[in-house]
Amino acid sequence: MPAGGESRAKHLIAVAQSVAQEDVDLLFDSKNIWHRPDDTSVKYAFGPTPEDFSSQSRFSFCVLPSQVGRDWLGSLIRLNCEAFVECFPELDLGDLAPVAGKKPLPKHDLMVCLSTRSAYHLPVARKFVTSLRHRGLIGDSIASSVEMAVQEAFANSLIHGNLELDTGGHLSMDRFKELGEETERRLASAHYGARAMVLTARRRKNGHIVITINDQGNGFIPPDEKATANIDRKDTTFGRGLPLIRSLCQSVNFLRGGRTIELTFDDGQTENATQDAAFLTDLERRLATSPKAELRLPQNATILIADDTMLSREIIASYLRADGFTNLVFAKDGEDAIAQIKEHNPDLIILDIIMPKLDGYAVCKAVRADPAYAKTPIIAQTALEENEGRTRIFDDGATDLILKPLNKAELIARTKIHLENRLLVQRLQAYQERTQSELEIARNMQENLNPAPEHYRGVGMDYGMRISATFQMSSELGGDMWGLVPIDDHRLGVYIVDFAGHGLGAALNTFRLHSLIWSEQLHEQAPDVYLQVLNRHLKGLLPVGQYATMLYGIVDRQKNVFSYASAACTSPVLGNSVTGEARYLDGSGVPLGVVRDAQYETREVPFDKDSFLLLYSDALIETTLDHGQFLCEQGLLTMLQDTVLEGGADIDLAAQIADQFMDRAPAQLDDDFTIVSLQSAMIPAATASNR
Repeated sequence: MPAGGESRAKHLIAVAQSVAQEDVDLLFDSKNIWHRPDDTSVKYAFGPTPEDFSSQSRFSFCVLPSQVGRDWLGSLIRLNCEAFVECFPELDLGDLAPVAGKKPLPKHDLMVCLSTRSAYHLPVARKFVTSLRHRGLIGDSIASSVEMAVQEAFANSLIHGNLELDTGGHLSMDRFKELGEETERRLASAHYGARAMVLTARRRKNGHIVITINDQGNGFIPPDEKATANIDRKDTTFGRGLPLIRSLCQSVNFLRGGRTIELTFDDGQTENATQDAAFLTDLERRLATSPKAELRLPQNATILIADDTMLSREIIASYLRADGFTNLVFAKDGEDAIAQIKEHNPDLIILDIIMPKLDGYAVCKAVRADPAYAKTPIIAQTALEENEGRTRIFDDGATDLILKPLNKAELIARTKIHLENRLLVQRLQAYQERTQSELEIARNMQENLNPAPEHYRGVGMDYGMRISATFQMSSELGGDMWGLVPIDDHRLGVYIVDFAGHGLGAALNTFRLHSLIWSEQLHEQAPDVYLQVLNRHLKGLLPVGQYATMLYGIVDRQKNVFSYASAACTSPVLGNSVTGEARYLDGSGVPLGVVRDAQYETREVPFDKDSFLLLYSDALIETTLDHGQFLCEQGLLTMLQDTVLEGGADIDLAAQIADQFMDRAPAQLDDDFTIVSLQSAMIPAATASNR
């Protein structure tokens, strides 16, 4: 930048290269997004991708191209910027404008403005929340809750607000098709598709995070803002997600006539609770004793007695009370039975077959048609003598049948059996749900051990490389992990790990090793020394029989070499980005955690301006593909050469190879799949100009 006060810009703005200069000028000369004093100077920096802007620069705005894609949505994380605005011709924020630059407005720590047609096809909520996490505005402990709430509110504002679509009622295939076609028509129209969606986030002084989702539709405010019952989407424009949103937030407010949803989250309390070592134990105890999750004794169960004769109801009730069952509900006919079931959700139904209004057959059918009561045990009682009537009640959904006149001992015995089975099933379901929830948390934690695309692409740019990666977890928890270790201005470390086995044990081992990798300040050591230190630590941590394969290497951009050491890792591939020719490197070595004093060897190969390096887990070469065989060694080399020759040096190599592998691999992999490529690339730095 030229010296001198006149040439210093007060505001540096990142602009997508595809946006025309006149459109940028028009955007910032208008009052749509920015209240700018006349003496404010602006300087633009243009780039074809988000990676072309330096992470060291501070931008006042980022102008996104019309029809934003996933690459530019990633700029929320990549760029040091607080305001992101899609530049599209029909942009008119109306009562939202201006969204930045005027003192009376609250300062936003992050603001994103997108057209409806762009926002509809993008994972906006996820990128927005990830950006908040990377900026330190929210902690990891509440990120998933924030994302869920923002996603639900954003979807409602987008679909029911800007697009004004009615998705209520039963969605038949024809209705679903019509809805899809109408959605495409509205997205294409300027009236609906060009409406703006504006998301903002700011941290208050008390530590609370306030997120707003703003649309330009008709707006909606629930009749009772404190209501927690489900809202029928058929009768409103907001949908059934409001109770979920309220359960995830500290508060939910509706502004601008319901066109702004304001969500408030308390980050501090959640962080403190998560950091408490006894938190998980306390949570499990509270879940086990809470009224909702309590798995009661049979005598505490709710039993519905449905019979049109009062004397019969009283006889059954007296039998049950005498044996300790006191939580009894009564229904005098079939319609009343349906109403009582919906109100009390009984654990057991004792149902007379012959009743007025709705008989027992109709009640059984209605109960079984509702998924909420599909597993509720029903003991039918009847005086019918013919087999046809008795058989029919089972066809309609009854669990058991007892004959009138009732035998007390038989009634009590059957009641206890079905309730014990019911409560056993509830315990199993609760255990499965809790286990599934814990596994999802573990899966998310494990996935977060690997660098995010926005991170590794940015690191690659800093070292003059195009880095690409794909990670897909198998159906079980696994033990794959990879990462980058910046050492100095010209040396970048890279590692890939695969722990033996699957499940929670393998996942825990990856957490252990990840902690060791980032706690040991040995990254500048030679790769062989580095693996030796990690191996000694792991040998003391891992149970007998557990081990890991690993490769740790250093790309030296100054010396144009790749030096590495391997602990029985899959053989890395070194290739040429021009010719596509490639060869396997030596991946032999002793696995980590097997022998305490294992020795490793540092190997060195050239890595110049035309080189690429491919690292991968054994799932790539040990998965049975659609032709019934593995991807053989020569098959991988051929795939690499064909991919390079077809796409050139500027492709994301690992992503391309992963796509070809996934096309032929089973939908459900038996092992974690990891593939990483590092390619020498001429990546232009972002340029700043007053174009």
